[in-house]
Amino acid sequence: MFVALLSKYYSIKARILGFLVKLLFSGGRITIGKNFACDSIPRIIIDKNARLVIGDNVIFRRNVEIRCHNSSKISIGGNCRIDRGVRILSANESNVSLGYKCRVGLYTVFNGGDNIEIGENTLISGFVYLQTSMHNYEGDGNINAQGYQHAPIKLGKDCWLGTHAVVFPGVVLGPGCVVGTSSVVNKSFDKNTVVAGIPAKELKKRNTKK
Repeated sequence: MFVALLSKYYSIKARILGFLVKLLFSGGRITIGKNFACDSIPRIIIDKNARLVIGDNVIFRRNVEIRCHNSSKISIGGNCRIDRGVRILSANESNVSLGYKCRVGLYTVFNGGDNIEIGENTLISGFVYLQTSMHNYEGDGNINAQGYQHAPIKLGKDCWLGTHAVVFPGVVLGPGCVVGTSSVVNKSFDKNTVVAGIPAKELKKRNTKK
């Protein structure tokens, strides 16, 4: 009984905080849908030419950070859940989009110097890193002055990325792919492929009719 009451209290608190966030941030560059809820006020940094769109029934846990730079855009689809400490960044002219009913685990990072597209119903575990840019390093001078190379990342619907997985620029995973814990994905795979390792290799195909 006590646990149920405590859960209800936190749910009400999250809805109230979500309503306050909507009042504070909605308008112009930021659109927040119905029934937004959050455990703490997210850190939102958005440049004047950038956009943030949050769908209906989205839940943020504690300490979520959203950064939209330059003329980029972040879209979070309806019924998504973003766990605590998640950081979603878009830059340049990129579009970072999470499809309907995605789940993102704690402290995962989306580094969107180029496009990141996540299909609906995809599960991303905690401490995952999706990286669309890499430093240039072959030229003269300091590496930090040589700029970046960018390439997009795309995950199809109904994928599952295990804890501590890293996805490199240019990777496309077809619908239904599964990535094992601590894997480093540096190439693309077709639908319903189970991969793992450093670098990730195909282990098998899922037994599915999709």
